[in-house]
Amino acid sequence: MSDHPRVEIYTKTDCPYCEKAKDLFDSKGVDYVTYNVTGDEERFEEMKERANGRETAPEVFIDDELIGGWDDTSALDATGALDEKLGIAEETDDVVEHRNLIITGTGIAALTAGIYAARSDNDPLLFEGDEPGGQLTLTSEVDNYPGFPEGINGTTLVNDMKEQAKRFGAELEHGIVASVDDGVRPFRVTLENGDVYTADAVIAASGASARTLGIPGEDELMGYGVSTCATCDGAFFRGEDMVVVGGGDAAAEEAVFLTKFAETVYLVHRRDELRAEDYWENRVREHVESGDIEVLWNTEATEIHGSPQDGVDSVDLVYHPEGHPTAKLDDAQTEERALDVGAFFVAIGHTPNTSYLEETGVELDDEGYLRTQGGHGAGQTKTDVEGIFGAGDVVDFHYQQAVTAAGMGSKAALDADEYLEGALSGATGEAEGSAEAPADD
Repeated sequence: MSDHPRVEIYTKTDCPYCEKAKDLFDSKGVDYVTYNVTGDEERFEEMKERANGRETAPEVFIDDELIGGWDDTSALDATGALDEKLGIAEETDDVVEHRNLIITGTGIAALTAGIYAARSDNDPLLFEGDEPGGQLTLTSEVDNYPGFPEGINGTTLVNDMKEQAKRFGAELEHGIVASVDDGVRPFRVTLENGDVYTADAVIAASGASARTLGIPGEDELMGYGVSTCATCDGAFFRGEDMVVVGGGDAAAEEAVFLTKFAETVYLVHRRDELRAEDYWENRVREHVESGDIEVLWNTEATEIHGSPQDGVDSVDLVYHPEGHPTAKLDDAQTEERALDVGAFFVAIGHTPNTSYLEETGVELDDEGYLRTQGGHGAGQTKTDVEGIFGAGDVVDFHYQQAVTAAGMGSKAALDADEYLEGALSGATGEAEGSAEAPADD
């Protein structure tokens, strides 16, 4: 280990992306040192100076070279460049390994599938992708997952499920799936770093990624006061006024969470009512009544102002009494205003991570979600390609709950097990008319 370059990671308390960065280097067997900047002003200023003014964690350095945050580090890893910087790059054969089952993702759906598949002796290999653990790792409190009467931290729940999957024999590796070749059997699964694996069956459970607004200032200030993760970055802006954009569960939850740190949280929504479930709408209402949250109805953000050196200082907004004001900028009733804030959080939904299936026979809808067989009885998670199954947020654009993702993950593993029993025994077709699907208690 002493032959490796020096790796330094600036972290903060309760930061899921920091844990992902540490897990990545742990998986490579590389030593690193961490500096927790939470409550340590001197370390925080040191991090800002070394990271060219960035105020978010993690910040990764290799031999004093700034690698960047989690997105930068995982992107380097996906291409193999990170291993080269660490001096651990190796030449690989065309096919690294063959597995009965490959599962894309390590969110709730993927991990549940991994648990079931491992218990069925299907030797599953799970690829973590660029968002290990999925969206739940960005959730500070999970109160509606059955079995936890006091609630549970999202990262804790995911990590416990990882250990459970490993206990039954599932393996997890960091890697981003770039493509699946369904024109051959076994399937060829190629990672972005060029590694190729083969598999008799594939479960697509790669989840969805946070959307952004695409307005001026958003990309330039991402990491400098603009964020898609309140639980990661909210504490950095303690005492500031903050904006959260969105109207669903995620936006409501982030607004409530940020009241721990913000002077005032402005929840910006382009309609005149929230789309969040009653629980979160009620939580928002409580904080509105106490003065912690102000909801700006029928309002949209059009530009974020600031600099990487000083962070976010204001945001431009437009209002129209009938909502969706950016579609009515020429209307006389549209009003413009500027709001002084120190942080800007985007919570407007997600895009399914299914680009690696675009060249396959798997049918995707216009938004990129997988179409599965559905219905009643066995085979509900089958796609149009025999041997490829879908589960979780890559399929479910409606419910998008951890518990429904877990249920779909278990279904996908059971469907894959039935398929593999036929495929590995040399059967030419699917055993659809044989036995009834096993009941799940």
